[in-house]
Amino acid sequence: MSETKPKSPLLKFAYFMSNPEIFFYTAIWLIVLLVVGTIDQKYNGLYLAQQKYFSSWFVWGIFPGGRLAMTIVFFNLAAKLILRSPIRFNRIGTLITHGGMLLLLLGGFFTAYFSNEGSMPIPEGQISSYYQDYHTLEFAVTDKSPEDHDAVVAFSNEYIKEGAVISDPDFPFTITVETFHRNVDIVRREPEVTDGVFGFAQRFQFVPKALENEFAQNMAGMVLKIEGLDDGADGTYMVFQFMQVPQTIRAGGKDYVIDLRNKRYQLPFAIELTEFTKKVYPGTTKASHYSSLVNVIEGGNKREVLISMNEPLRNLDFTFYQASFIEGVAEDTTVLAVVQNAGRNFPYISSIIMAIGLFVHLLIQVPKMLKRSKKTKEVAAS
Repeated sequence: MSETKPKSPLLKFAYFMSNPEIFFYTAIWLIVLLVVGTIDQKYNGLYLAQQKYFSSWFVWGIFPGGRLAMTIVFFNLAAKLILRSPIRFNRIGTLITHGGMLLLLLGGFFTAYFSNEGSMPIPEGQISSYYQDYHTLEFAVTDKSPEDHDAVVAFSNEYIKEGAVISDPDFPFTITVETFHRNVDIVRREPEVTDGVFGFAQRFQFVPKALENEFAQNMAGMVLKIEGLDDGADGTYMVFQFMQVPQTIRAGGKDYVIDLRNKRYQLPFAIELTEFTKKVYPGTTKASHYSSLVNVIEGGNKREVLISMNEPLRNLDFTFYQASFIEGVAEDTTVLAVVQNAGRNFPYISSIIMAIGLFVHLLIQVPKMLKRSKKTKEVAAS
């Protein structure tokens, strides 16, 4: 399309966005973010630095974050391709390459907004159909009264804050969040408290801590006020992340378990661990290789797959990596890292398109190069 003078405000803005200088200065800013974010990882950890600089729209209140900068690059390349790139035979390769770059950026947006990462521990001989997020929390209330299943209601991270009220029509009680801290120490009370305080909270209390650099080492804690329980048990309760002994309450003649845990995602299939294998370096206890022989259960069918340290399992939009293992319990437990990424095929497709574009561009340039070489030889001969 040949360049024309824009008339409408929308076209003027689109034409402004097509300016190649925007890409130049945005690329410089992305380099600044990369350097600053990398340095910040040392002090605040990988996850917090990524959230602050690369997964945010703004940094320091007014400057573009990584997400906004990449959006500007996307629209700049798109506007440049549409408004300032005339369609001519000798530019076909360049246009194809630019199209591949746009597809790569589009895949990045899909990954940013529609991907999840988490872990999936499975003891040997057992089946799991969910994985848990590394960072996002949820508050779960489990009704233990059904004989054949547990009725679970999970409340998202939005309810996990001071002053939030957690309730449901199926619950005969109401929970109010009195305090929430993303990282806590647990300290024994001296002496124990019994007046209006129940369960774990009678013997222990939370002491807030600064966030750890390794975000997975943080342990969140909540102090709750619960009303509507049986036997005059209304009062203060405590729950925290990774709680080994569940906090149980009773209301309406039923037992409920309340739990602060990593957010869980249900899979459209299940995975059964049939055998976990670990090999160690000779003369040491350090693992040199470990793998999991699993059955993928889908629609009543079983498919046996071996997941090892360098051979992940891919099924639908999910990829399962052999990440770790847990020993010292009743059965060996494998820990699989799970990545759900709707845009995982975009990098492969866009790379092929860009390679084709570069190859086409090179083919188009070959006759020109041969002609230029021939002229140079003629001039030298004369």
